[in-house]
Amino acid sequence: GGIVIAAKTAEALRILNDKIKEHELKKKYVCVVLGRPEPPRGRIENFLRRDEKRKQVTLHDRPVPGAKTAKTIYRTLASTKELSLVECTLLTGRTHQIRAQFAAAGHPLLGDGKYGRERDNKKYGRSFQALYSYKLAFTFPTDAGLLEYLRGRVFTVEQVDFVAEYFPTGERV
Repeated sequence: GGIVIAAKTAEALRILNDKIKEHELKKKYVCVVLGRPEPPRGRIENFLRRDEKRKQVTLHDRPVPGAKTAKTIYRTLASTKELSLVECTLLTGRTHQIRAQFAAAGHPLLGDGKYGRERDNKKYGRSFQALYSYKLAFTFPTDAGLLEYLRGRVFTVEQVDFVAEYFPTGERV
């Protein structure tokens, strides 16, 4: 869930696509993962390859045919004995990137039926992934044409339901 971008005109869509390609929009996500990522903040970089038949991605440490680079910066915001609240910034935007990278690191997203642990999802009563796009910033260092009015704007969702559910006294997003 979370913030979604849409364009009302073909010109706005063209500009948005260019800005996304040039990394002039910054999106931040928050998620709940099993365990405590070590180190508590860092960068995950590997290669993702889509498996269209299984509708999943596989991760690789080195380039393989059909794989694309996937880069994520993360920081742990809060932790309990079994769960951590993690903020992620995508440097690349690959299908299932956050879900697959954290699962491969041994910290699958809570509620993730594809890459997660069904036993833990049932234990916490979570049937869908605890992943939310909560912040979008329009950085636009270059001309934005008819979207110039968005330059410097930041949109933030102040309360994410699963944050309050699993971290009622911890740091809030």
